[in-house]
Amino acid sequence: MSPRLPPLDMHAHVDGQVPQRDLESLGAVVFAATRSQIEFSRTLSRSDQVVVWGLGCHPGVLAAQERFDVEAFRTQITSTPFVSEIGLDSRSKVSGEIQLQTFRAILEIAVERPRILSIHSAGRTQAVLDLIDTVRPQGVILHWWLGSESETRRAVELGCYFSVNHAMASRPQVDMIPHDRLLLETDHPSGDRHSPGLRRPGATQTTEADVARRIGITEEQLRERQWHNLSAMVAQLDLASLFPKAIQRMLTYASTTLR
Repeated sequence: MSPRLPPLDMHAHVDGQVPQRDLESLGAVVFAATRSQIEFSRTLSRSDQVVVWGLGCHPGVLAAQERFDVEAFRTQITSTPFVSEIGLDSRSKVSGEIQLQTFRAILEIAVERPRILSIHSAGRTQAVLDLIDTVRPQGVILHWWLGSESETRRAVELGCYFSVNHAMASRPQVDMIPHDRLLLETDHPSGDRHSPGLRRPGATQTTEADVARRIGITEEQLRERQWHNLSAMVAQLDLASLFPKAIQRMLTYASTTLR
């Protein structure tokens, strides 16, 4: 496998105070989901080359939802190609009405300024799809997706991508994901809680092996497929310039070499 293509983790939670060298030692490209605008703001002074920090407002974090500032979000989004973690959650102490207001506002901003959107949908899969269908943002990745068969078909028809972690790798939804919409994640520290492999951001290798076996391709082909899918999304949304230079080089390699 080409050394230019490290593991790709499309959704993990990372402490914003972890030293850059520690994150580089993971040997992976990690999309780090923040849970609030305040958490994201603390990452702006960082200069990571293999981590993409997402601007988030987690539906399950009461303080983040109560302090959501739509105008500040509109400004903050200019600093990143990645919005995560956003969405809806049936288990949240935040009222459903507030969650929907926040989620809609973020999706509407993302229509104006397209971004990669990693979306949480625990227990609210239909409502998430309804809002995506209404607002029609691009770049949607459904993270840890557990929708029904009919909802999964609808998500595919809406153009959604899917990021699969160890906890969902054996579920039937994986069989319904088109290969050109497939990505992997750890969702560390939750989605990899029961993984037999390493439990850390970027450690998608066990999931790669499981998913590759399930869909009938090699692990190398799956790694390349992920990078090709990401590079295609980045090109479609015209976001390459917002990535660190090291990741830009990997995306260029994926877009020009992999077919």
